[in-house]
Amino acid sequence: MKRLFLVFLVFGALGGVCLDLCGASSALPGVFNGDNLLWEVNLGMHQYTIPKVDGGQIFLGVDDSGLEHPAVKRTGGGIFMAMDAKSGQMAWQLVVPRNMAGRVEPFYFNHWRCGICSTPAIDGKYLYIVSSRGEILCLDRRGQADGNDGPFTDELGYMKAESGYKLGQKDGDIVWRFDLVKEADVFPHDVCGSSPVVLGDYVYACTSNGVDSRHAKVSNPRAPSLVVLNKRTGKLVAVEGEKMGYRTVHGNWSSPVVGRFGGQEMVLFAGGDWTLYAFEPFKPTPGGTGVEKLKKIWQYDCSPKAYQLRNGKKIPYTSWQTKSPDGPSEVIAIPVIHDGKIYVSIGQSPIHGPGVGALSCIDGKTGQKVWENRKVGRSLANVLIHDGLVYVPDYSGKMHCIDAVTGESLWEHQMDAGVWTCSAVVVNETILISTERRRTLWAFKAGRKKGVVGKCHMKSESITPVIANGVMYFPTQKRLFALKVDAGLFSVGGD
Repeated sequence: MKRLFLVFLVFGALGGVCLDLCGASSALPGVFNGDNLLWEVNLGMHQYTIPKVDGGQIFLGVDDSGLEHPAVKRTGGGIFMAMDAKSGQMAWQLVVPRNMAGRVEPFYFNHWRCGICSTPAIDGKYLYIVSSRGEILCLDRRGQADGNDGPFTDELGYMKAESGYKLGQKDGDIVWRFDLVKEADVFPHDVCGSSPVVLGDYVYACTSNGVDSRHAKVSNPRAPSLVVLNKRTGKLVAVEGEKMGYRTVHGNWSSPVVGRFGGQEMVLFAGGDWTLYAFEPFKPTPGGTGVEKLKKIWQYDCSPKAYQLRNGKKIPYTSWQTKSPDGPSEVIAIPVIHDGKIYVSIGQSPIHGPGVGALSCIDGKTGQKVWENRKVGRSLANVLIHDGLVYVPDYSGKMHCIDAVTGESLWEHQMDAGVWTCSAVVVNETILISTERRRTLWAFKAGRKKGVVGKCHMKSESITPVIANGVMYFPTQKRLFALKVDAGLFSVGGD
């Protein structure tokens, strides 16, 4: 992996962020007009979190490679931080040290040192994330500024702070903590790379349970792939009962989402067994005291049978050791809900290379297939749906535009490399997407006919941008840019 780096300009007791304001040193990609740049912040080498903008704050996770803290050292772990949306200055940070929990074999995650990869679910005062070391954390959105909320109060021990240090207002505040490894016997694989969702009194989260270090078998197939916790106490109340672990081919990295179809609310989760499940929202059994099972409504096989069997024999799942364009793939993308339908693609770790894929459109009420498009290769991206069109990139380097109703392919464009760090977004009728390796930001005209607005080289790969209150927050693995969204945002033909 790349050497990590994070620069902080120390202010107050804890430090903050380095701001480069609209000057010659700016790393702003060339498709943008520099006059629209409000501020930019150095973040590091590994930043995979889609920023969450809420209540004048930005929440995101990074690696800890350049951590500046008077009492906490770098461990190859992560940082979850809150920033002011207007200035980019850090309000508080929670340091999450790297921790292998004492397991050697077949314990195999957090070794890539990717930092926090979870976008928070926000519920009033509280934030819920999946940490880089296999935990679900409930955090106070104000950090320590309003005191140390419990029941968890040992942030000093958690961050491994030096003796004598006292928590300050710029430290994060853990309200409760659930350890998936110790309390649910989960063996996460590679990274804990998903985001929770809150529905009613409960938090739903993916566990990232997966195969062992030799990729030979699922370490603990009995461990749940989806868990449900009481949002106030962090107590485990339910798990999926579908035995996904016995069919998982690599890992579980998709995120649960909530949708309403035909008047019925559902929790959707795409497992590591290439199956999309719809569950009833959890309701505790009266008088029940144990951990219950979620009730399934329907399930849908996202990987075509032609990818699973050939002449009656199973087609092997590809891997980093035996790369092949054939075979089935799991779901890593997050299902997208639109107009009563669910859109989701299949894909694999980018280390496995490009291969056959499929984009499915599923009726949310029945779980039946509406259409399937196999021109889309393996993809890790969430689809973008805009004006009746679906935009999705794949790891072969193609950008696809598809009719959302019929599934007809309208156009595709071969870019210079595959896509895996981001999903497409639309701003001012322009579709933005960034490739990995070549680190090229592409801008396409939204519509049924292909039109390339421009492209440019970037210093690091783009993460999915977010638009809020007339500002686009554009993250890369190294920096976060805030750009005013207006008619002059794009510099057409930038290179």
